[in-house]
Amino acid sequence: MVKENKPNRLILPSLLIATLSTYPPSIVAAVLLTEISNDLNIPVGIGGQIRTTASVVAFLGSIAMTFISSRYNFKRLLTVGLLVIASSAVASSLAPSFTVLILATILTGAGMAIVVPMITTLIAEYYSEAEQGRVISLMGMGGGFGFLLGGTIVGQIAEVGGWRLAYIGFAGTLGALGLIFTYFALPDTENKGTDDIATGIREITSNGSAVGCILSNLLASAAIQGLYFWCFSFLRETFQTSTVQTGYIFTGTAVMFITGSYITSPILAKLGPRLTTTLGLLGTSICTVTYNIAPTLLIAIIAILLGNLLDALRYNAHNTLSLQQTKVKGSMMSLHNAASNLGYSIGGALGALLLVTGWQTLGTILTAMSLLAAATIQIYIKKNRAQRLIRACTQQL
Repeated sequence: MVKENKPNRLILPSLLIATLSTYPPSIVAAVLLTEISNDLNIPVGIGGQIRTTASVVAFLGSIAMTFISSRYNFKRLLTVGLLVIASSAVASSLAPSFTVLILATILTGAGMAIVVPMITTLIAEYYSEAEQGRVISLMGMGGGFGFLLGGTIVGQIAEVGGWRLAYIGFAGTLGALGLIFTYFALPDTENKGTDDIATGIREITSNGSAVGCILSNLLASAAIQGLYFWCFSFLRETFQTSTVQTGYIFTGTAVMFITGSYITSPILAKLGPRLTTTLGLLGTSICTVTYNIAPTLLIAIIAILLGNLLDALRYNAHNTLSLQQTKVKGSMMSLHNAASNLGYSIGGALGALLLVTGWQTLGTILTAMSLLAAATIQIYIKKNRAQRLIRACTQQL
């Protein structure tokens, strides 16, 4: 583990750039979906499977990374993942057909499956336990800024050279920058890997707290789709908000996520990751119920914005909590990432309920999943571990 007395000042910006490199492909696909579909002569509904493909591959790749990360060096894996993301951006920009674009998207999902868990794992390698919550919060802020500014950047690039230039100019550039900083600026880590790749799985499955973290993250990731995704369609249908109004609200959610990430560190120092995660889940549950039964648009918007702020606390604290549960950091965070991707898919798939029922039924189910996630943490995560983390964070401050 690399924890130097005089830490390399390039570690934090390098990890931040690596984090930012995972967002552009999905931003390009979301913002320019209509342009991509029209250019490749496919229906928009079919074009939307770009996002689904990336999520499915990221989930499967994260499962594979549970074994791979036990055997190979974390920094080298991160370097490979960033190389794959940068290559996928170039391949996407050159895709002559939708089939080729899907193949390039498979590369994107594979790269994300490597990069996301390795960033969190390297935080544990480079920083002390007391510092990890602060650094993870900064990564969350960076992701929020990526979404806040990414749509505007993609739109400006597309005005000049279309969706193909957006892929290579935005996604490709950030991927290449992340690769360069990772290769040249990050110190080598001491983990050399092990021949027994099943060791990490055995250690995790025998640890009730680790299993509880993974299960609660899956439930939380599914539940939060109400505040991340479905709420915007709810506002359009229930309150007839315009596209412009909905866009402003979306921007507001990104600002609130950034704000929540900013205040996570001092809250973690006072409450610890276990209690912070639990309170975040309880808060998002209340906000999900509130926007679904809100009598006015203003109340619904306030609930959605507050819910995104509270989930920033939950998201960053949840990452910190998972990171501290076992010594096999790479395998643990790979499973944590797999649970996130599977949860996102489940939360999105639950939207099919809207075909046979109303918004309140969907909101009730998502709320119940969030409450179940909070209960899972309280039941399975050991209290003494959480209390020790509070003391470590307090001493660091």
